[in-house]
Amino acid sequence: MSDLAESDAEAFIDRRDVPTQMLRSPARRELALNVAIAAAYVAAGYASLSAATEHRAVSSLWLPAGISLFALLRLGPRYWPGVVVAAYILNASNGLPVVASVFMAGGETLEALLGAWLVRRAWGINRGPGSLRQVGQLVGLAGLASTMLGATIGVATLVASGATTIATAGALWLVWWTGDAVGVVVVAPLLLAWVRSAEAPLRGRWLRVEAAVTFGVLAAGTYVLFANWSMLVFAIFPLTGWIALRMGMRGATSAVAVVTLVAGWCTLAGYGPFTAMSPTANLFALQLFLMLLAAMSLLFAALQADARAAGERLRTSERRYRMLAQHLPDGCVVLFDRDVRLLLAEGPAIAGAGFAQSEIEGRTLGEIFGPADAALLTAPFREALQGRDVEFEFPFRDRTYLVRALPLADEDRAEAAGMALALDVTTREAAQREVAASRSRLERLSRLLLSAHEDERRRVAREVHDELGQALTAVKIGLATALQRTQQRGSLDSERHVRIAAATLDQAIESVQRIVLRLRPGVLDNLGPIAAIEYAAQQFSQQAGVPVTLELLPEPLALDGERSTTLYRIVQEALTNVMRHAHARRVLLSLREDIDAGTLTLRVADDGDGIDDEQVRNPRSMGILGMRERAASCGGRLELQHAPGGGTVVMLTLPLQDDVPSEVPE
Repeated sequence: MSDLAESDAEAFIDRRDVPTQMLRSPARRELALNVAIAAAYVAAGYASLSAATEHRAVSSLWLPAGISLFALLRLGPRYWPGVVVAAYILNASNGLPVVASVFMAGGETLEALLGAWLVRRAWGINRGPGSLRQVGQLVGLAGLASTMLGATIGVATLVASGATTIATAGALWLVWWTGDAVGVVVVAPLLLAWVRSAEAPLRGRWLRVEAAVTFGVLAAGTYVLFANWSMLVFAIFPLTGWIALRMGMRGATSAVAVVTLVAGWCTLAGYGPFTAMSPTANLFALQLFLMLLAAMSLLFAALQADARAAGERLRTSERRYRMLAQHLPDGCVVLFDRDVRLLLAEGPAIAGAGFAQSEIEGRTLGEIFGPADAALLTAPFREALQGRDVEFEFPFRDRTYLVRALPLADEDRAEAAGMALALDVTTREAAQREVAASRSRLERLSRLLLSAHEDERRRVAREVHDELGQALTAVKIGLATALQRTQQRGSLDSERHVRIAAATLDQAIESVQRIVLRLRPGVLDNLGPIAAIEYAAQQFSQQAGVPVTLELLPEPLALDGERSTTLYRIVQEALTNVMRHAHARRVLLSLREDIDAGTLTLRVADDGDGIDDEQVRNPRSMGILGMRERAASCGGRLELQHAPGGGTVVMLTLPLQDDVPSEVPE
């Protein structure tokens, strides 16, 4: 037995004052519970047999059916012995044979076991008729379905034992079935509601007085209507419905029990609206009356419980929503209806905008803001009500808010309301503007540094070429003259020293020329970038032994000095990386011009080892970083990709016109 069933069992025992010395072991506890179930079953059975008409063992109002269902449902199926023993005692006391009594007791026990099993599976861990669905399951599965099993087994046993005939079996089965159904619907919900219910007990003196007066009026009114105004007995329904709505499931089941006792006693006493027909027909009409009353009361109580639970869920959801909105940093959340009226508003940004929550909830945008501000908000809010998400910036009182409005769809997918999230982005906007300005200044500084670097390299190259080159040339001329004189004098040793000095000088002149070319090749300034690229490719092929396929533009490019330098330096750096790292066998260098887009595209591809992603992202890759800085200084973009067949592709996209501002805002 589950822990829940154990606790219910202990509560069941406590209500019957079972001596504690009998509960020292589980076996004794089970025995005590079975005895209590049997006693309650037998007592209710003798009371119910007063309504027997068709057969002395078949009652039109079988209250034990509700007691057995409650016991097996709340305490567990292991307590079936108490039910079967009590049922056997009742049947045997009515003069039925032993075998027939055993079969009929077994049928009534199987009926209770089946009903409890069906309801347990339908309810799960919830053990009380607290919702509309659970009430329907209790009435349908236990009140109408499982009771057919007991009626069928019982009537078949009576026919087989000769206690009744086949001709009367149909009417007897209907009486049995409806009697058990009424007992289940009246008794089981009453016990379930009072043993375990989520409802809070009535608190306060006036509520208890109200309950006592209401039930007194119900009992007296039922008796008066049955005794004097039998045609108006259905006037009881509004009062029981009000009790169900006012006092919940406990009040509803108690009201049904009161009406059942009074109406049953009046009908058996021979007065009331259900006495004009045969005894069986009279009790069947009473059963129908009680079933309708119980169903209506239980449904009203279930609806009230569902509404209370829905209200509590709504309040919990609103509390969580407000708690979440209150912790939004510099933000707020609002809900609005089709009239653009703020149904709910929460968040610290409300106070930051100079409003109090009570000033804006329940008011339209036009009542909160001025005409201009209200118009800015109303248009996107109405778009959200039409099913579209809208995001926009809303300036208000020297602050800037980023607002996102979106629809809230109901179950029919109709946008009945909308929600808007507003974040105060004033500080962020200012920070972004400052970052943008700083970035512009850095880009400007980078361009100036690169330009100064190139100017310095050009000046150094010119000075090295003009001054150092001329000085070395003059020295070489002097050495040549000295060599001629040495040859004329016939001094072999002096001639050898002069030749060594001349060879060293030739190497120095070649080094100066190479340094000048690396600092600033004259071909770039004199012949343009196309010739400089061809020269760089030729030098690379001679040094690395790797052929370079050129696909250049047929005409000279009309580029400014900065773009020409950027184009040449990136080609130079890309070829240097191929020579150092790629181990390539060939290189393809292409240059394309897109007149419509106004861009120039340089592509350097090799078939070498290729570059991995880590090298591309490595901040210490100064060559890649330098190429990207040069490209960005002219408003271009540099990308490094993996070649399809292996290797690396360096792609530069350069605008033909300068789109970088020359002035940087302070």
